Amino acid sequence: MQLILNELSLCNGEVRQSVAERIFEQFINTYSKAVKGTSGFERTILTSVDLNSLELTKGYYVSQWRNNTQDKDMLRRFVNMCDRQEMLDFNQDEAELTCEKGNGKGLLAAYENESFSISFVSEPYWNMFEIPCQYYSLKEDHTFSVSVYNLSNEKQLQEYSGQISQIRKRDFSGINTPQQLLERLDVLFPSLIFHQVALNQLEGQVQVCHVGTLCNKLMSLERYFSKWDGERFEEEAFPSKSVSTQSKQTLERFRKGHNIPGRIYFHPANKLKKAYICSLTTKLPTVSEPKKRI
Repeated sequence: MQLILNELSLCNGEVRQSVAERIFEQFINTYSKAVKGTSGFERTILTSVDLNSLELTKGYYVSQWRNNTQDKDMLRRFVNMCDRQEMLDFNQDEAELTCEKGNGKGLLAAYENESFSISFVSEPYWNMFEIPCQYYSLKEDHTFSVSVYNLSNEKQLQEYSGQISQIRKRDFSGINTPQQLLERLDVLFPSLIFHQVALNQLEGQVQVCHVGTLCNKLMSLERYFSKWDGERFEEEAFPSKSVSTQSKQTLERFRKGHNIPGRIYFHPANKLKKAYICSLTTKLPTVSEPKKRI
């Protein structure tokens, strides 16, 4: 399971430096506890902002905290977290996710990737384990209510351990690397046909930190196409994953594109009552006929 920074939780107002430091260190402790424990969280943290450049309160930045802190263990853990950060890189032109505090990139990514947001407790609102949100699909011009799982303090890992365990069970035990996933494709996903491009990506392009997300996305497709009658493909069956129309003939012509971790490009194969999995890591170039993306 991935942790994705909820940038909306960053301190926007003026709080005392000591308070800002306490909030920041609680964030570090929450991350450390989550990734070191048995909850199943990956060490990679996805973020839309560089952790090294955060403004903790007006005029007071992470760089100043790093120079001033006397807690060397806290500093070490923060440096380790920065080494694990990965910048979010996805298209927000297809959907928006809004909570009471605004439109969130991190919350949207956490929802669409069936992951957890991780928040600063800059105000009591971010103490919620499930944040109520409105998901708006630009393509469908439709809004519906959803919730995003959220971590903001260490106690939640114990208090909600049962729910976290159930969510973790969606992950695939024993599959921790792209090679392990590659070896079990036929067994796990009999209703999906993997194009050579996707197989090549598993062999040499997919990062270990994205394997869990890919497994969850592929299983969503497997569940749908295992019961599909080969007639109309229902995009509305995937409201939480932002299915959208893409181009076609890339099955033969695909070369390279823009990296979007966790995005799967596929094309329904009506006669076979299955789906072609075309790409696991890249945005496909526009050609002529529609292709779906999840």
